[in-house]
Amino acid sequence: MGDKESNVVEPRLAPAKLRLIRLLAFVLVPAAFVGFLAYSFLRTAPPKSLVGKPGPEFSLPLLGTSKTLSSEELKGQPVVLNFWASWCIPCREEAPALQSAWERYEKRGVRIVGVNLQDSEQDAKDFVAEFGLTYPIVRDPNLSLWTKLGVAGLPETFFLDRNWVFVGVGSGREVGESGTTKILGAIQPALLESQIRTMLEERRAE
Repeated sequence: MGDKESNVVEPRLAPAKLRLIRLLAFVLVPAAFVGFLAYSFLRTAPPKSLVGKPGPEFSLPLLGTSKTLSSEELKGQPVVLNFWASWCIPCREEAPALQSAWERYEKRGVRIVGVNLQDSEQDAKDFVAEFGLTYPIVRDPNLSLWTKLGVAGLPETFFLDRNWVFVGVGSGREVGESGTTKILGAIQPALLESQIRTMLEERRAE
């Protein structure tokens, strides 16, 4: 005896309900995706600008010496603070521009200070020797200054006027990561030059 033909009827959605489901899918799925992008953007958005705010107090060891360099010693003159590490490729790209700026503007009272971190002391010394850096280099082994400034990544450069107030922050767009550290593009020589000249002009105008 053959199988009996099934009498079960598959339920079918009414055309109106089907149109409603399609409409919801068309609206809700893109909206959810846009919401996800917005959430991601908010989580990765850079911190508020430091421009106009006073610089932090610090005292850090000078590379290769038993001495320290403090914020008190830097106040009263334009200062360029450059955060770097020897393994950071963009840091290597911008090192010659920083040294060149130091050679041109040291006698005019501009202080360029390198802040080395996430590095061994020997690697930092080798980097300084390789690029012939003669401006002061301090070490931030506990990331204390990094934390105070909310540094976005490496390299990053901060400009402070003679009143010890932030007047600019310079870095390129994010180009990669090393562990949890963002790697940013090297500062453009034209931007470095322009910011230093602006600080000197403001000082002369006062």
